[in-house]
Amino acid sequence: MHEIKESYTSQTRPVCQKRKKVSSRQFVCRCGYKEHPDVHGARNILSKALHGAFKHWNVQTKLTYLRIA
Repeated sequence: MHEIKESYTSQTRPVCQKRKKVSSRQFVCRCGYKEHPDVHGARNILSKALHGAFKHWNVQTKLTYLRIA
């Protein structure tokens, strides 16, 4: 197992490879890519570990937000 640097993993778009800081609950790009920032960063780290680069994972994510009553 080797160490993966997390630099720019939450900012880099896997489809068009451009960078943008995210400050909302949804990461949205002009190229059509959109994802939750935490899922986006995790997928980019996994992609970097497996492929050595940011690759797009065409897999739908279903998020459930838990609300404390």
